[in-house]
Amino acid sequence: YKLVAVDEGSRRVAHWETGANRILELPALASGEHHVLPETEVYFPELLPRMAGTAIPVFSLRSEGSQGVGDFGDLRRMVDWTAATGQRVLQILPIHDTTLTGENTDSYPYNAISVYAFHPMYVDLRALPALPDARQQAAFDREFRELNALPTIDYARVNKLKRDFLLLSFRAHGRELLKSQAYATFAARHAQWLPAYAAFSALRDKFAIPDFHRWPQHAECDAEAVAATFAAGTAERETYDFYCYVQYLLHTQLSEVTAHARRSGVVLKGDIPIGIARCSVEAWTEPHYFNLNGSAGAPPDAFSLTGQNWGFPTYNWAAMAADGYAWWKRRYFKMAEHFSAYRIDHILG
Repeated sequence: YKLVAVDEGSRRVAHWETGANRILELPALASGEHHVLPETEVYFPELLPRMAGTAIPVFSLRSEGSQGVGDFGDLRRMVDWTAATGQRVLQILPIHDTTLTGENTDSYPYNAISVYAFHPMYVDLRALPALPDARQQAAFDREFRELNALPTIDYARVNKLKRDFLLLSFRAHGRELLKSQAYATFAARHAQWLPAYAAFSALRDKFAIPDFHRWPQHAECDAEAVAATFAAGTAERETYDFYCYVQYLLHTQLSEVTAHARRSGVVLKGDIPIGIARCSVEAWTEPHYFNLNGSAGAPPDAFSLTGQNWGFPTYNWAAMAADGYAWWKRRYFKMAEHFSAYRIDHILG
């Protein structure tokens, strides 16, 4: 026999359970006796919802007021369009920081320098206060309009210009913001990764090279020594604070988009790159989790007959297992702050 699910309204069988038929061997019963069969488990097929949606990179979502590249403000507008057209899912590519040299080669979204930090180019500058110098603001606005009118994204120029604007914004408004309770809450919540990311980014800029093995200082990450270098009042502190300020803006803006998507009934789906950049915060601060002399890739398939070599270091799974895969759990929990679903691209590697 099998168990069935019955529709409450029509009283018709809606679903049959899966698996082999159940077999019941009844004991001998005397007249008037009954046998009660305790069923504790039932196996119905997992009924996954079918939803229509759109997959698009955030950088492609340029709108009329964008600064040459799609940003988190444009992502919010895309959520509105998704809901208005009766769709339920909006899937994007990875949005993590990939800044190594500032050139076009940094545009590959899967070569993340941090598995937690977002790319500075996604800050919606329209949501920030205007610069105190009106002439400077007007000059930026003109150049952003030129970049936004281009048929394709000028990645290097957009990122340089947005960084220049954000640095002036930080000097005008950021220092005060870093004294706020809102920032203190953000910094405490993300204390596990934010200081290391800010230090890595500042050192990359200072030495003009992303390969930490070639840095004249801090080639090996000693947390106490790094903290002393970027202590309050040091010359390097401003750049460190700048990167913390930018991440606060990014996380605040994306959190607003996430809340808006959930209110609108839209599933925001993120993307987790399976690997990390060889020159990344995690490779610098947690090298024991990786085989830095290895290179991840994918076997031959219809897409690539000779296979793929991505260049990412492979994982030291024994080290991962030793602490219960805490590194992966932190990564998943962080993604869940902003996304109702996410894919891992890609597991076959």
